[in-house]
Amino acid sequence: MKKLIKPILYLLSILLFVSGTIWTLRFAHQRHAERVSDNVRVFIDYGNGDPFITEKEVKKQLLASKLYPEGKIANLNTHTIEDFLLRNSTIQAVSVFTQVSGEVDIKILQRQPIVRVENAQRQQFFIGSDGRLMATNPNHTARLIIANGNILESFIPNKNVVKSEKGTDFSTPMLNKIYKLATFINNDEFLNALIDQIYVNSRNEFELVPKIGNHIILLGNAENFEDQFQRLYRFYHDAARKVDISTYRIINLKYNNQVVGTRI
Repeated sequence: MKKLIKPILYLLSILLFVSGTIWTLRFAHQRHAERVSDNVRVFIDYGNGDPFITEKEVKKQLLASKLYPEGKIANLNTHTIEDFLLRNSTIQAVSVFTQVSGEVDIKILQRQPIVRVENAQRQQFFIGSDGRLMATNPNHTARLIIANGNILESFIPNKNVVKSEKGTDFSTPMLNKIYKLATFINNDEFLNALIDQIYVNSRNEFELVPKIGNHIILLGNAENFEDQFQRLYRFYHDAARKVDISTYRIINLKYNNQVVGTRI
């Protein structure tokens, strides 16, 4: 009998500990749920880019939509707030959560624009580094490559131009090519310092406008733009020692393994 007492007492102590822990957690959870949110904090990660949205603008949007987190924490729907904020094409990711002390924290990752687009309908918008379309903000600007000309595709907030959305056709081939060109140019030190504008002419050919000089760089359909940029680099490197590049009107890279220069 004595041998059974110790195991029984041990099991009872475990049960009491577990029960006490559960009760404590339930009590803490209930107290947390009854707590009133008294401070909303917005943290925005701009990466290395310019700000296109501010804490003040985020709070203003939440107030206007009647989603500003106030009142009992138990009544807050953080998922609804996240879904609402993600409709803003400036925002790439968002997380909303409550603190034990009553604060509501909103953490935002801003979408990074890589190129400003002005289409044939004179709509202006950005393409983000993740391939999604992003609205411009008149209160915030950024120094980016400009793409314009015969671009017929319209602005649809958050539209993915890199790949088709589930169940839809891929319908943005021009914006897709602009995204690829802008990404490559931005990631290349030589091209980033050289190119100011991507222009789509009436034949749907891509022309690049340098920051210096009076010439244009003709890519054509730009299907093999990486090879074309290699030829362009060699041309600038070699020609700069032999001729005055300012005497050229067009540097044509349309044809395979060739660089055709047309003088003014």
